[in-house]
Amino acid sequence: VHSCHEIGKSWIAAATAAWWLDTHPVGETRVVTTAPTQAQVEAILWNEINGFHERAGLAGRLNLTEWYFGKYLAGLGRKPSEHTPAAFQGLHARYLLVILDEAYGVPKTIWDAASTLAANEHSRVLVIGNPDGPGEFQDVCRPNSGWNVIHVGAKDTPNFTGEEVSPLLHDVLIHPWWYEERKKKWGADSALFQSKCDGQFPTGGDPYAVIRYDWARTCQLTELP
Repeated sequence: VHSCHEIGKSWIAAATAAWWLDTHPVGETRVVTTAPTQAQVEAILWNEINGFHERAGLAGRLNLTEWYFGKYLAGLGRKPSEHTPAAFQGLHARYLLVILDEAYGVPKTIWDAASTLAANEHSRVLVIGNPDGPGEFQDVCRPNSGWNVIHVGAKDTPNFTGEEVSPLLHDVLIHPWWYEERKKKWGADSALFQSKCDGQFPTGGDPYAVIRYDWARTCQLTELP
């Protein structure tokens, strides 16, 4: 799923994780999640997962990055070093869901490690994020990649389409005034606007930029030891 900014990507991913664990047999099911940094794992996706668990009164117990049913570790959020992708090895299950949140910033070694977990018939992989530049995320979103690709731009969302939603949802979704403001500020052809507003992988960059946008984003998403 490559999408614009502020549409609830991580909320949907968290709902998917909670649904997966709640609707498949305990002891045969697992969710493994990752993101570019450990702070993102905890503060974004697993914060939302905890919220779903509490609001829905789901079974099991949670901490910042783990979901247990009794002593069985059913859900796990980790950001392994890109140099130690083996940290994911052994986390298999009959029904396994792997989630790569903020997928653009996840290094290819972790993509490869995650894909080895979901090697059986009943397992699935969900990758979701802003399309900030070239890399593995862009490759899997290309036509004929073999992946089921979903694109969501700002104009696909309720504040643009007029779909009736709750006042709370209206307030937290990307808004037309911000979209138009960013178009004037960044330019409709800028990498920032294409990624954050239209949810598309940038076709180019600012010709006057000293540092390419995708390079800058890679630096921002790199977690130093």
